[in-house]
Amino acid sequence: MTVLSLFDAKQHLNIDDDTFDAELMAHVAACEKRLEFDVGPLTSTTVTCRVRGVTNGLVLPQTPAISLTSVTPVGGTALTLSDLYLSTDAGIVTYNSSYVSFPWRAYDVVYQAGMASVTDDVLMAVKELVRVSWRPQRGGSRRPGSEPSTEYSNTIPGVGEELPFAVQRWIPNAKRPAGFA
Repeated sequence: MTVLSLFDAKQHLNIDDDTFDAELMAHVAACEKRLEFDVGPLTSTTVTCRVRGVTNGLVLPQTPAISLTSVTPVGGTALTLSDLYLSTDAGIVTYNSSYVSFPWRAYDVVYQAGMASVTDDVLMAVKELVRVSWRPQRGGSRRPGSEPSTEYSNTIPGVGEELPFAVQRWIPNAKRPAGFA
């Protein structure tokens, strides 16, 4: 399921007919998947993972984290969730008491990750990524001999994995904290 509806995508792209609806929705889904790489899941999703223990905090692999379902030491019994604190933005689980650590080598964690609701700036980033990447689908529109627009690139040679500037401007506050996957 996508967060950007067909109607809203077509409205943002000024498309009036139904000729490319299926292709456009596949394109929207791919763009949302790409954007999730930078901001985390766009919708709430259940994540089950094994994380390293022997530390003061368990680092969850997908952020933002919405809520914990269970935290269980491998080979042990489930921890009491009311004893734990979840830093939703950072995706770090700690004990409410600062004097307690996670002594087991590994923990199986089940939690909800993603956005409880998509913010307007992230939705606009989705729309812009769809716009920027859909344009070449329908052929070029610039006049022969004119310079290509830098709006659709990063203008940094060799950087092919970055989002275009037209998209980046909408997600500065939604990017994942540095150092977390």
